[in-house]
Amino acid sequence: MLSNNSKDKNINNSSSSPTSSRDSLDVNLSEYLVKLKRRWKPALAIFLLTLGVTGGLSLLQKKTYQGEGKLVFKQLSAADQVGIGENAGRLDTILPNQTPVSTQIQVLESEPVIQQVIDRQKLTDDENNPLKTDDFRKKLSTELIGGTDVVEVRYKHPDPKIAAEVVNTLMDVYIQEQIRGNQSEPEAAKDFINRELPTIESKVEQAEQNISAFRSENDIVDLTEEKKGLVTNLGALNQQISTTGSELQGLQAQTSALQSQLGLDLNQAVATDQLAASPEVQSILGQLTETESSLAQERQRFSEEHPSIISLTEKKNDLNSQLKGLIANTVGQGINVSQGLLQENNGIKENQLEKFITLKIDELSLQRQVTSLYQSQQNYLKRAKDIPRLEKQEQELIRNAEAAGNTLETLLDNLQKVQIAASQESGNAKVVEYSSVPEKGASGRTMLLGLGLVLGAFLANLSVVLLEMQDRSLKTLAEIKKKFSYQTIGIIPLEAPNYQGRIVTREEPDSFSSEVYRMIQANLKFLTSDKPPKVILVTSSVPEEGKSTVTANLAAAIAQLDRKVLLIDGDLRRSSQHRLWGVGNNKGLKDIITSNVSLASVIAKPMPNLSLLTSGMVNSNPLALLDSPGLSDLVGRSRRDYDLILIDAPPLPVTADVLTLSKLVDGILFVTRPGVVEQESAELAQETLATTGQKVLGMVINGVKAADFDRYSYHGRYGKSYYTKNNSATQNNDNWQKNNQVNQDLPNVSSKEKSANNSVGSANF
Repeated sequence: MLSNNSKDKNINNSSSSPTSSRDSLDVNLSEYLVKLKRRWKPALAIFLLTLGVTGGLSLLQKKTYQGEGKLVFKQLSAADQVGIGENAGRLDTILPNQTPVSTQIQVLESEPVIQQVIDRQKLTDDENNPLKTDDFRKKLSTELIGGTDVVEVRYKHPDPKIAAEVVNTLMDVYIQEQIRGNQSEPEAAKDFINRELPTIESKVEQAEQNISAFRSENDIVDLTEEKKGLVTNLGALNQQISTTGSELQGLQAQTSALQSQLGLDLNQAVATDQLAASPEVQSILGQLTETESSLAQERQRFSEEHPSIISLTEKKNDLNSQLKGLIANTVGQGINVSQGLLQENNGIKENQLEKFITLKIDELSLQRQVTSLYQSQQNYLKRAKDIPRLEKQEQELIRNAEAAGNTLETLLDNLQKVQIAASQESGNAKVVEYSSVPEKGASGRTMLLGLGLVLGAFLANLSVVLLEMQDRSLKTLAEIKKKFSYQTIGIIPLEAPNYQGRIVTREEPDSFSSEVYRMIQANLKFLTSDKPPKVILVTSSVPEEGKSTVTANLAAAIAQLDRKVLLIDGDLRRSSQHRLWGVGNNKGLKDIITSNVSLASVIAKPMPNLSLLTSGMVNSNPLALLDSPGLSDLVGRSRRDYDLILIDAPPLPVTADVLTLSKLVDGILFVTRPGVVEQESAELAQETLATTGQKVLGMVINGVKAADFDRYSYHGRYGKSYYTKNNSATQNNDNWQKNNQVNQDLPNVSSKEKSANNSVGSANF
């Protein structure tokens, strides 16, 4: 049958996910069973060795006894520590919701506690040396009983009495250590508090002093009340400023009117009032009035040069000078007083001048009052702005004082508590159940044997995995089909040792193995039905894959179909066709190329329709011979004379011969063998074939073991039984076939087509 990888992929893709998962699991299990079958001997040896070692150790095990005791972990409540209250004597769990007390278990298993137990019990090891704490822990186990705060303590020892005593001693030592720790911690706390108290008291005193100094410096009694008073005072002050301002505006209107009438300012008015009341001023003013009157009369009679007028003028000037001096002496310099206002009967009423002076004085008084009110307003506003800052500073000082006070109060409270706690003689655990002397012991043999079984199975499987990883070869048919991308056209079963290296198709043409080669020939025909190849090169990845045997048997199978076949041994470095066919090798391909010897003179006729051209005696440089025009001419002439030419070529990665020979052929037939070809060689072979540019006709898998052959091939399962029952030549292999069943995965060709191809000839094949 023809193998169709693309159809397989399409079928897999169309299957459902659960089915694919099951198939993948089945494949993985099958692959593992195949690997286990290959490596069963070392795996079984390792399993038995491990089981034997653990079995021997189990025989050496002594019976041990286990002492068991119980502790409950608790914490004294606050009422218990003070010694008062309704809860006196009640115990609370250490952790809420009865969580594991892992910390206390670690303390129980700590080295100081264990060492005391070792010293008290005088525990020793097998060499009579004091027992080490690590060895003690190996025999000790602790377990928290679920849903409780109870821990079960166990210790194993060959002596049942010692096992019980160790458990009891361990619990007692732990409780004593807890009591000692509970007492030492309060004492240390009390010493610390006593050292800290003077410092905290000093901080409290300093904080209170800071508050007093701050309030004194900023005139603070109560900022809250002061803030309320500021709001009230500012409201009243604003009202007073408004009222006083209105009064001032009224006075200013009156004084402005009088000032306009009098033409005097306040200083002039005061000076005029003072001068008007002076007798000397009034006397001079009287004389001045008389002189001016006389001067006016005389001017009517005389000219200005008249002595009388001159005399009166001089008198007038003299009186004016006296008046000015008197005014300056009375009211001071810088005040200009009109003489006309000082004279009697000037039209100014005495009460108007006094009223002006009085109103002006009241106006000045109100102005000073308004200025004072505005200054008070600014002071209030400034204080109001400062109050938030002062409040913040005061609150910070108060907080510092309160914090120091709280710390002091806490220390004093804690001092009282630790003094009470230091006097307590109870721990956070108590013994629920002491261990009794155990009566039954256990040797642990069953567990050790079980461990041996598990460990042996694990190591056996590990050995299988490691051996498979170390072996880089492609060991199964599935691995080869997965590695190579070529179409499988034939699967040849592994033959018995006495059949290997034989041309079975010539010696036993009716055998099952011969039929396999005929199936390969049929598959080649169907693969190339449009233009069948006449020259085929047969090669492999590495030596020892059986390509020469496959080539010889394939040539014989085709020759048996009455087709003329030329078999050329192109492996000039390790020629083998002459040995397979039992012919001489004195002359061959080398002689045709170098000596112009005719083909007919050197070919052998080992069987009808088959011509064999051996390599001949090649001494050196085979590549030069293969690359010569003589070989090309030989192949060209032979195409006309033969139906098929098969060239047995060297393995691909070994030499460059295949690249040279590939230029002469129509296609390449690739032979591979499980257990021989390695992954790296397979990859290199595919890369080399890709560089030739030639079409790879297909792949023949040679030497497939029985299990693989039956699993992959309908022909393998049923063909062998048919040939075993009906062919005497195959009956000689019956015993071998029972022990070495073979598998074959042939391309997808129907049985009718196979029969037709086995019986019908071809002009090309």
